[in-house]
Amino acid sequence: MRIRTMLTIAAIGSVTLAGVTAAPSLAADEPVPGPEIVSDVLTPEEEAKVHAAADPADKVDMYYKGEKVDPASDWNGADICAEVSEDGTMQCFDSDAEANKFLAANAPTAEARAGAKRALAATQKVTMVAPQEAAIQRYQDCPSSYVCLWQNSNYSGRRLQWPTYDTAKTRHLDQYSPSFRDKASSAFINRPQRGVELYDFRSGLPDPHLFLGSGYSLYSNFKNIDYTYGGSWNDRADAIKF
Repeated sequence: MRIRTMLTIAAIGSVTLAGVTAAPSLAADEPVPGPEIVSDVLTPEEEAKVHAAADPADKVDMYYKGEKVDPASDWNGADICAEVSEDGTMQCFDSDAEANKFLAANAPTAEARAGAKRALAATQKVTMVAPQEAAIQRYQDCPSSYVCLWQNSNYSGRRLQWPTYDTAKTRHLDQYSPSFRDKASSAFINRPQRGVELYDFRSGLPDPHLFLGSGYSLYSNFKNIDYTYGGSWNDRADAIKF
């Protein structure tokens, strides 16, 4: 049976429902319409296209402090890995300040460089945040024009981030060393247009996919998003189209 779950929030404002928050635009600091979530399954034709675009055998080169990341090292201790080339190459960093300093000069698009510059300027300001607000503020670690996935809920733990290109890219999360497959728990789509799709590749069943809406949209806990075959989308994603 084909199962579809759709959530549309038409009102303008800051809304939290089922773990999804309609976030303010970081550029204009104004509320925006809430995102749409679509959890469904792919057709055989869609599956074939996604699998062809996300080959897990095509490993991505990842670098940390000038050296290739050892697949057995768990990112050599780095917390953030960001894509720096359309071929998928990643650079890994210990902190947001270090990442944004590098990306401000070396990100692959003008928008990504500008977003990193703004994020770098923000990290240089001393801001006191109440402990209860700390988890909410962590999403701001994702620079403008980037798509970010975190290993843990509430935008915490190790993070992968991708810039926005003119055309969408598809990456298998098993391409990274070590693998990020079945580890994603929260996300921020920090751009005004073009949503993101996550895929779970199944054997013997149609592959589920999850569409996350654009518009500076926050997804703080994938445990609150229903999975097609029962349970939640937490630790399910095998690939991403951004």
